[in-house]
Amino acid sequence: MLRIKSEVLRRRQRRRFSLQTNEERKRHIVDLFLVLFFLLSMNTAAMMWFEQLSLPDAVWLTFTTVTTVGYGDLVASSTEGRLATIFLIYIVGIFMLAQIAGEWIDYRFDRRDRMKRGLWSWKMKNHILILNTPDSHGDRYLRLLVEQIRDTPQLADLQIQVFSPHFQDGLPSDIANMDVVLRSGKPEGRVNLTEANIEEAKFVVLLAVDVNDPRSDSVNLDMLDQMNEYDVPGHVIVECVLESNRERLKRMGADAVIRPIRAYPELLVRSLAAPGTESILEDLFVYAGNHPRRYNVSFNEHQWGSLASMLLEKGLGTPLGYLSGNDEMTTNPPPDAKVSGHALFLMVSQNAPYEPDLVEECIAATAN
Repeated sequence: MLRIKSEVLRRRQRRRFSLQTNEERKRHIVDLFLVLFFLLSMNTAAMMWFEQLSLPDAVWLTFTTVTTVGYGDLVASSTEGRLATIFLIYIVGIFMLAQIAGEWIDYRFDRRDRMKRGLWSWKMKNHILILNTPDSHGDRYLRLLVEQIRDTPQLADLQIQVFSPHFQDGLPSDIANMDVVLRSGKPEGRVNLTEANIEEAKFVVLLAVDVNDPRSDSVNLDMLDQMNEYDVPGHVIVECVLESNRERLKRMGADAVIRPIRAYPELLVRSLAAPGTESILEDLFVYAGNHPRRYNVSFNEHQWGSLASMLLEKGLGTPLGYLSGNDEMTTNPPPDAKVSGHALFLMVSQNAPYEPDLVEECIAATAN
């Protein structure tokens, strides 16, 4: 326990030091610019006074000198002008300009490194915010999830921000290249959620850190409680390990609660693209709810729309598709399609009786 606490303390100290260093570097660059501006102004005034140059010519001479370009069209010819150039430009000014350039390059490198390692505060709007990633094989699942999001037209153009403690060295390059940014650390805490622009997110996804540990639900419940302090207009989707916690998560503000199925990230993506779809898809995984049923019946050159309407009118279920003669599965065919096969698939309720005779009657009634 002491080792864990000391490690957390060290990480916080490193982050605080990094933030201070970044702010101090920016202030230092500004201070150097002010000093350089003062030196250039003094030299410009000296050229106007000692060399009797106009303001544009004095500025031109000062800048060509400090940048070591030295066109030679204008030069300081008086002793006083040359001394001013030596002390203000050669000794101090050129050194200051070089130092500013070095500090600026260091700042840009540091900025890029902070962005990569998730230490940058992103300013995002209408984005997908993913809070936490799985403890086990988190990069693999995140890769599959992002690929599915990018393949979905309604979501393809949305930026994605991942808030997770599991990528200390930054996101894998293939994930980052899909327009995904990282915020490193644990998302718990009001300050952290504010930094993730949670009030500007279009979708907020709370992933279970461990699909085998019910304590993952406690983490998500705590996160939802903290989110209630914000005005979160986005659609909030939460993973739930224990079915008994589903209603609690909804009461705490979740718009959708789904099971954490790591091999099938499409379930979560469907919930993003078409809210409510997750309930239909999850129902297919349990026999207690609505489920597909296969009827081994033959039919030939039937219009799908007429056959489907007849099956619905008789209350036999919702037609999903059919199995053709060459065992090719076809789902949701066009209503005017002529279909032939040896099996029908219907969505039926839990207590619906198995009635192949009625299905065959519908087939006979719609025969051409």
